[in-house]
Amino acid sequence: MTKRIKTQSALKGVTRRDFLMMSAATAATLAAARALLPSGAYAATAAPEVTGAKLGFIALTDAAPLMIAKEKGLFEKFGMPDVEVLKQASWGATRDNLMLGGEANGIDGAHILTPMPYLMHTGKVTQNNQPMPMAIVARLNYDCQAISVAQEYAGTGVGLDASKLKDAFAAKKAEGKEVKAAMTFPGGTHDLWLRYWLAAGGIDPDKDVSTIVVPPPQMVANMKVGNMDVFCVGEPWNEQLVHQGVGFTATTTGELWKGHPEKALGLRAAFIDKNPNA
Repeated sequence: MTKRIKTQSALKGVTRRDFLMMSAATAATLAAARALLPSGAYAATAAPEVTGAKLGFIALTDAAPLMIAKEKGLFEKFGMPDVEVLKQASWGATRDNLMLGGEANGIDGAHILTPMPYLMHTGKVTQNNQPMPMAIVARLNYDCQAISVAQEYAGTGVGLDASKLKDAFAAKKAEGKEVKAAMTFPGGTHDLWLRYWLAAGGIDPDKDVSTIVVPPPQMVANMKVGNMDVFCVGEPWNEQLVHQGVGFTATTTGELWKGHPEKALGLRAAFIDKNPNA
């Protein structure tokens, strides 16, 4: 009802002649736009050059778009029935297999931390700093990561404010013990969120704690045996930590930056150049 009233109000004072002239102008504009666009924009998309590709993923819930696409036959629907969705052991393994490429028993693309394609493209995280041209072709999710803390710190009341861990960490170090904060890949989103959260609470991530790299599926097991005090990772590992009574979630990354980009679908630029329709 509201929309109808607004439409009537907007057209008040417009004559039939005015309406016909506006309609004709709109039709002419659309016709001109169609003439400027390639026929492919209105015709069926050209068939992909290949029927398959090798796409990697890490065991995280935000890899679901790739799995759903595979299980629901979406790759097949668009002419690529032979796409393989391959589990990777870590983000480091993902990088290494992207460097190899699918034709050399690596992968052509991957569910990936958003900074990684940029870091690889500029050679910041590759062997001998060799640039690996990459492209981000889709955003897989926003937010959805968390920072979790070992159960021994439950009494501190730590949450979004990390400063409540400062005294506890200092006391542990005074006993000659190391305080460890785990993330999944240097320069990746988990690394950035963890460092920002600690620093905002007055805890220097380079001096007050030891930052270590642990693959997502190994986070809970490592915290269970006391190998770390805090970690940042995606689901389902924070939930698993809570379920097993090993620790608790202090904050989610959406509380640090609402709507932040998280995982992407990244592809080797060489694959795109060779197979633009795919």
